[in-house]
Amino acid sequence: METKKHENKIYNATESCIFRKTKELYGGLSNMASGFPLKVNGVHILTSEAIYQACRFPHLIDVQEKIIKEKSPMSAKMVGKPFRSNSRADWDDTRIKIMRWCLRVKLAQNFIEFGKLLESTFDKPIVEDSSKDDFWGAIRDKQDENILRGTNALGRLLMELRQFYNDKRYTYEIFVVEPLNILDFKLFGKYIDTIDERESFISTIKKSTRYFEVENLKTWTPKEKGYPKVENEQTIVSEPEIKQENKEQEKITKKKTTKSKSTKKNCNLKEDYQIPLPF
Repeated sequence: METKKHENKIYNATESCIFRKTKELYGGLSNMASGFPLKVNGVHILTSEAIYQACRFPHLIDVQEKIIKEKSPMSAKMVGKPFRSNSRADWDDTRIKIMRWCLRVKLAQNFIEFGKLLESTFDKPIVEDSSKDDFWGAIRDKQDENILRGTNALGRLLMELRQFYNDKRYTYEIFVVEPLNILDFKLFGKYIDTIDERESFISTIKKSTRYFEVENLKTWTPKEKGYPKVENEQTIVSEPEIKQENKEQEKITKKKTTKSKSTKKNCNLKEDYQIPLPF
């Protein structure tokens, strides 16, 4: 099968978000990066590289199993290398679609961390800095190392994903990834199901949200325990309410002071206060 010719691009490294090694600033954008696990059809997968490589062999279940079992993404890639001549027949026509799907799953199942990483690139070009692959990445010019040339397919898919993230981040759509409409889109002999991470995300948010409850207002003071803080902090108790409580406290203790109206402040926090979901 004749490989389609893809458009090459030219990038300036000083104006782009470059990734090559996984431990670098933008290394998490790489399919080789750990820390972004996936789950497809109930199967735990360590990296997006592993599921991408497995999708190359839907008709070879044993090869898929070997790829998924590997601990490192590079070894997962290498396990399938001897079988590449027996890749799915439409691989050259579907690999971009499959990679796009893999990245969507990576975002849906690692929304907070991967989303933050995408945000950190702002609107700059994203480029995979490769030594020899000018299809998925781009190669540095021998005369000027700040110039990279290549199709940069992975970088362009990540820029597309970043736009999707920016447009859909406040909707549930970002957590639902439909299976591809291609022949034999399977894992371990079973068709890949819809990825739906809505409930999982809500559960994660609830676990990470801090709840505040003060049982005894008379013994709690900001000097001793400090005011609780949350992201996007809202005013829970107004200043007049605090002053009124201070006056009542002074009456009870029968203490007077000339330095200030109050030496202690009590907060009556709303029960079960939590950060509202962004949708």
